[in-house]
Amino acid sequence: MSASIPRLSDPAVLLIDAQPGFAGAIGEGEGDGRGSPRPDLAPVFLRLEKLLVMADCLELPTIATFERPELNGWLSEACETVWPAHGMRFVKRSYDCCGEPEIAQAIAETGRRQLLVAGAETDVCVLQSVLALLARGHDVFLLEDCLFTSEPCPGPALRRMEAAGASPCTLKTAYYELQKTVAVWDDPAALGPRWQRLLPLFGEPERWPAWSGPVGPDGPRG
Repeated sequence: MSASIPRLSDPAVLLIDAQPGFAGAIGEGEGDGRGSPRPDLAPVFLRLEKLLVMADCLELPTIATFERPELNGWLSEACETVWPAHGMRFVKRSYDCCGEPEIAQAIAETGRRQLLVAGAETDVCVLQSVLALLARGHDVFLLEDCLFTSEPCPGPALRRMEAAGASPCTLKTAYYELQKTVAVWDDPAALGPRWQRLLPLFGEPERWPAWSGPVGPDGPRG
């Protein structure tokens, strides 16, 4: 575990298996990434979409992994729409994304020690990937409002990642920590064109649908 709690400053984004198949996709398109997640996951998928908007506008290195996309689909339609042009996508077979040399190399080549981690499933692929990333010396900021799983009680997995050194975080917290100053609201150009573009697209997190805790198949639970 790190001797001190890191401050978020220059991250990359790692989106692990945020696929409709792991979200209980319903309706037409359920095998091609365009199925709708179950209703209780709407706040999570909105945040996943906003995370990609932030990654695109701020040009954060972005990597997405996919497990058995022929069965679980790719990204949701909304996330596909905002997928960053510079983003990298990989299909994996290992639960731990670092178990795939190509993915581990891509993460290393971002040159970023800090990682914003989101996706599914909290207690399987996210857990195993985060433990490996921490062992490799990364500062992991675990976006808990951007995680989901089929497990009714994901709390133990979250506690294990935190005990190993992951920093619990939310997308709202990450957004404001990177923003640093309220001055940008008075002068949108104050932080440069990237933030000027991001502000209207990201919106106000306080107005998003409420998120109340780690999400399993029965809704938010700890």
